[in-house]
Amino acid sequence: MKTLITGATGQLGSLVVKHLLDHLPANQIAVSVRTPAKADQLATQGIDVRHGDFDDLALMTTAFKGIDTVLIISAEADNATRIAQHRTAVDAAKAAGVRHLVYTSIVNPRADADFTYSAIHLDTENYIKASGLDYTLLRNSFYADLLLAGVPHALETGAYGAPAGDAKITYIPRNDLAEAAATVLANPAAHINKIYDLTGGKAVTHTEIAGYIAKATGKDIQFADLPADVHVGILNGIGLPGHLVEALAGLYVGAKKGDYETVSKDFEKLVGRKPQSVEDFIAGALK
Repeated sequence: MKTLITGATGQLGSLVVKHLLDHLPANQIAVSVRTPAKADQLATQGIDVRHGDFDDLALMTTAFKGIDTVLIISAEADNATRIAQHRTAVDAAKAAGVRHLVYTSIVNPRADADFTYSAIHLDTENYIKASGLDYTLLRNSFYADLLLAGVPHALETGAYGAPAGDAKITYIPRNDLAEAAATVLANPAAHINKIYDLTGGKAVTHTEIAGYIAKATGKDIQFADLPADVHVGILNGIGLPGHLVEALAGLYVGAKKGDYETVSKDFEKLVGRKPQSVEDFIAGALK
């Protein structure tokens, strides 16, 4: 039986495939993608490329046929759309005879969280549990990779801005989260009905992050605590969709309440090493 990764041409999915190839032969790996032509490179490696779309139950059911374990990677859309998409993926998996669902969730998922996307993940977790299928929930903290977006402006102005105050967040590199997912997919039987909180090894403030950027670049960089409305204006100004602006704004509101500062050792237990620190990640990215 094969293991399938959805969204395998995306940033997280492509890394999961890369790490899973360290554990399994290509002919035991399948992927579902909305545009199969974009996965030609995976096909040439011997990976089974299938056409899938979370908006199409019949198509997803066909994509999941003959698959034992599926990794559902959340797509990008507003809450109502994504909740429906995830439920479609779960329904398709059940109809196709999939035995085990692995899902990329969020740390501390709550329906009333200020980080509005959190409600999507809670709904999907509950829907997966109610499906009767075996499951593994990967509650991922926020990507350290997202911190790099503000670096060019910081290098130009000396100010690294975010409406974060002294909030602490357990950022973790996307690559580490992909490796954790691949570890589960390589031996799913060892992780049946388990929930893992995958966080960085330290909760960091944006003042510390500005210091890491300064150390890596040799520039004088200071944290600038942006007013929330200024931050929202910047996000709107660069053309982000409204649901994403709302979620990002809410992230910092929740972080100031301590929603994302709890450090878990689940990553280390799962992968066998500590996650890369934010400081080391930034230093490596800015070499």
